Amino acid sequence: MSHVVKLMLMWSLSPVGTLLNTGLLAVVLLLWGADPSRPAFWLAIGLFLVVSGTFDLRAYALQRRLGMSSYEVAGVVLERMWQPWRRERT
Repeated sequence: MSHVVKLMLMWSLSPVGTLLNTGLLAVVLLLWGADPSRPAFWLAIGLFLVVSGTFDLRAYALQRRLGMSSYEVAGVVLERMWQPWRRERT
């Protein structure tokens, strides 16, 4: 189970995940009744894409600088998210 979660996390932390999340944001906005002909709709999509893309690029640069693979990064993130009690004991 941990392997599957790490793979899903690895993809969600990648630029592919950013594009997928941006697409899902557009779908949710459309389902809520947003009008795609209005600039505010595209402004929200654009801001989300730029901010998420910036975080992805910064994380990718750090990952490469540390010499870690995407799978290793996902493992570290998973450990920090789901096992905070281990950090508190040490």
